Amino acid sequence: MRTAILSDIHGNLEALKSVLEDLHTRNCDRIICLGDLVDGGFFNIEVIKLVQALKIPTIQGNHDAFNDCNLPAHYQNWLNDLPQEITEKDIFFTHISPRHSRNKISDQVEAWNVFSETTQRLCFIGHLHYPVLYGLRCEFFGESHCYDIDGGVYPLEPDDRYVICFGAIGYPRGGGAFIRYGIYDDRTHSLEFIKLEGYLLPYGR
Repeated sequence: MRTAILSDIHGNLEALKSVLEDLHTRNCDRIICLGDLVDGGFFNIEVIKLVQALKIPTIQGNHDAFNDCNLPAHYQNWLNDLPQEITEKDIFFTHISPRHSRNKISDQVEAWNVFSETTQRLCFIGHLHYPVLYGLRCEFFGESHCYDIDGGVYPLEPDDRYVICFGAIGYPRGGGAFIRYGIYDDRTHSLEFIKLEGYLLPYGR
């Protein structure tokens, strides 16, 4: 199965449409969204309606739970009811972190903490707005291996564990001014980090 993974749309409808159009060329079997649909751009309701119409399984992001968008109650209630995580066998999907503390996974030590406290082989996260790939196998105790990544395909070792963030659709932080999402292919056991040019929101939240 080829799973497209999206995150951090932040009301950027045009960027989301660009990703969905690009996906038509990628032969994916499904889409999962890791949250933060709203709060940043001007098309929060339109983003929610499009995700609902496509029936995309969606995780609740921190901006979905707490925002100043003044959404109509039924849209905010829908965001409030989104799950915090999706677990499938040895894969974990969440917005910030699978740890109870929900600390941002922005360094090699915090990624090691995730590996120490969880059992899943792959953990897909959003929230960071830039692409990262951490592997458990590392020469230093208490740290993880941080891969140097950008766009392209990265094979995964069958006996290692990983934390993966593909980056943001809404607006970038680090890694260049690109719309970013990714694909996990469990047949080839690989990740594809995809970056597109398009309309980006100003750097912010």
